Order: sequence, then C-alpha cells, then structure tokens
Amino acid sequence: MNDRFTFEMTVHGTGGFAKVIRGRDNILERDIAVKVLDSLATKFPESDQERFRREARILAKLSHPNIPSIYDVDFSKGHFLIAFQFIEGKTLREILDLEKQCQLNEVKLWFNQIASALEHAHSLGVVHRDVKPSNIIISPDRATAYLVDFGIALTVEDGKKLTESGYVIGTPAYMSPEQRVGEELDYRLDIFSFAVTLYETLAGKSVPFAQYEAISALNETIPPQMDSLILECLLPKEKRLLTAKLFGQRLVTAMAPAKPLSEVLSHGKLHELQAALDDFSPRDMLNLPAGQRVLILAKVNDVVNSSDIRLIYAGTRFLELMLMKGILLPADDYREIVAPAIEWGFEREIGDRIGSDPIRRSLEQAAQFANGEAHRVMEEEVVKYLVDVDFNNRADWYLHSWRMILQTLLANPQCTSGSTDLVRMLRDLNRIQRTKRVAVQEGSSNILQLLKPESPLVEGEISPN
Repeated sequence: MNDRFTFEMTVHGTGGFAKVIRGRDNILERDIAVKVLDSLATKFPESDQERFRREARILAKLSHPNIPSIYDVDFSKGHFLIAFQFIEGKTLREILDLEKQCQLNEVKLWFNQIASALEHAHSLGVVHRDVKPSNIIISPDRATAYLVDFGIALTVEDGKKLTESGYVIGTPAYMSPEQRVGEELDYRLDIFSFAVTLYETLAGKSVPFAQYEAISALNETIPPQMDSLILECLLPKEKRLLTAKLFGQRLVTAMAPAKPLSEVLSHGKLHELQAALDDFSPRDMLNLPAGQRVLILAKVNDVVNSSDIRLIYAGTRFLELMLMKGILLPADDYREIVAPAIEWGFEREIGDRIGSDPIRRSLEQAAQFANGEAHRVMEEEVVKYLVDVDFNNRADWYLHSWRMILQTLLANPQCTSGSTDLVRMLRDLNRIQRTKRVAVQEGSSNILQLLKPESPLVEGEISPN
C-alpha cells in the first residue's frame, strides 16, 4: 500500500481466490491483516473491477463487534488489497481438530455472536457466502467469536470465470443446495452453512445429509430443540428459517431451563439438568437444600462412572461445570468432583483422544478461585495423582497443562500452607521441560549443520540407501 505498512513475507492464511498476510500499521501501531485478491484485478475487465470496488466499499460499512473492521483498501493498477483488523486467536476449525467437539455453553456464546454478525451483514445486503469453521475465529480467552473472510459479492458468472482460472468459490461441505447448482443466491445460503457448522461443532463430525443423525442422541446433554433448529435451516431455501436473528433467538431458547430444578432432578433429562446448572453460581449451589445437592452429585457420579460411551461427553460437561459450581461445597462433596475430573482431564479416553481439554481448563480455573476447603481438596488430589507420575515420559500438552494448574494453585491466596509438594512437583516439571527444550534446540542445530554449503547433503547426490 505505502510505507505506512510493513508485511510479513509468509502467507498467514489462504482460501478461495484470496490469500491473507499479516502486517503492521506503523503509524497507528496496530497489527493488521491484509486480504490479497489480485485475481480480481487480473481476471476481470475494468467494468467488473469497478463493481468489486463498490462491493468492498459496502463491506467497509460493516460495523459489528464480531466482524473485523476494514481499515484501508488498495485498488491501484493490478492490485486489489483490503486491510482489516487482525484478530488473535484460533479458528473454530483448529479447535475442532484439537478437541473434536465443543461444549454447549461455549457453542451457545459463540454462535449467538456469529448469528448477530450475520444479521448485521444481511441487513446491509451483504452475504458472506462461505460460513464454515475455518472462517470463525475464537479469541484466546474463548469469550468472543469473530466471523472473518467476508468475500466480494460474486455473481454466478463471476464464479465461473474464477473457477475456470483455477480458483474455488465456496466450500462444498458447507454449500447450500442452491449454491451447488448455481441458482440465484441470497442471505439464506448463509443460514444453511451456519447450521451445518453448528452441527459439526456439537457432533464432532459433518452432518449426514442423506440420513440425519440427531446430535441429541449422540450427546444426551444436548436438547432435541437443537436438532429441530438445525433441520429447519437445512430445508429448501423457500422453507428455511428466515433470518440469522431468529437463529440466535432459537439457539438461546433451545438451551433455556424449562422446568423447576425439583422436577428436573426427579424426572428430567440430562440436557435439562445441564441447562439448570448453567445458570447456577457457586453460592446458588451451596444454598440448595441438602437433598437436591446430594441428587445432583449422585446424577453426575452416575454419568461419570457409566460404561455407556454415549455418556462420555455428558460426563465431560458435568465435571467441567461442577469444578466451578462446586467450589463452595463441603470438602467431601467437592472431592467427588475433583478426583474424577483429574482422571478425565488427563487419562480418560474420550473419542480418539486422551484426556479432556475443557476439563483441564476448568481445573485451572478452579485452582484460581477455590476457597480454603476447595483449595485444600484440589491440592491433596493433585499431589495424590502426581506423586507416581514420571514427567519424563509425558507429552508436551500434559506437561504444559500441569504446569499451569500447579502455578495457579500456588498463586491462589488460599495457598498458605502445605505447598511443599506442589513446589517440588513444579520444579521437577520445569526442569524436565527445560531439558526437552535444550534437546530440541540441539537437534535443530545439528540439522542446520548438515545443511551448510560444504555438507554432502547440499553439494553431492544423496544415495537412495
């Protein structure tokens, strides 16, 4: 653009007919992302290029907390660049690749925000056209979701031109039926793609269009109303859910507790119990009648100790919830939560993974806020578990998670005595991590040595043997 901006040489992300590089606004001292769409300036006549410029100006009018702001554009000859707000975080695709599926409370938060972003865009006549997990960024604290990569509004003919030139428009797994066959498109295609993304986020797999499999059957903590919402969005466009705003409203309603807690504990489903617990504070949990507290703990323990693989994600969610909701409970009650949470967080086979990242995060959060009794229970259970663990034989994720939990327990003002074992374990862990880092650095140095000009790997031929 000009000397005001500097850019990284590597491509930060690619997709469709564009690439994204990270840069820096040197005057305003802020990070930026630059979307490079130079193909629009080389594959189309001037009349079409002008239409694209108008579309970019429309995109610049988008002003929403869950849509990155556009800062600047460059329409100089042969170039089509858009500079916008750089969003720190992971894509939903990256999170799903790591965790397979996300917990309902986070999904409710993220998808409600994205629904609001889509409603704002649609109100200005802007259609996204490629809603999918890799175009949703989740902030590092997992409190905010951003919808990124708003494309230029391409007609069917535009798409054909770019496709013939080797560019792909849209992502087949998330395309609406009308998008696949090249019909005239409107905002309803975003509703379809958004529902497909919601299914994948909750189920951990792509939606089976031929024979829909209810996510409420896969995970009993998900209400059947969620399936109803998704199915309504997958209908032909003339019957599809009308707006993104309605999507957000239905999402919230689907997870709202509909029965009193006494009825839920007597005859309710697991998704109803989760919905009730979602609204509880630690003080609310402590103030429940003793009988209701006992029933909640009993139901959680039944799920956690069940051999039914269909209840694995329900057990994960309940342990994650109760680690924070129960920090004011009596020590014996809280121990019933912490002990299995450590096992599920670090040892339990959950799908094709070992341990649960959401539970590990909740353990760290509980370590930060636990009061005297809860802190003592956590310290005792952590020491009991780690005393026989050999850190040398554990993966990096395991070491990192325990380092964060140990540091957080020690930093908690409630940690006034009995911390000797925690300190020793943290020191052992840090020593092993430092040793591993040195080994990695030495390995990298050896590789660089091999690649020096005098090395036969560079100057001579490599024998196939």
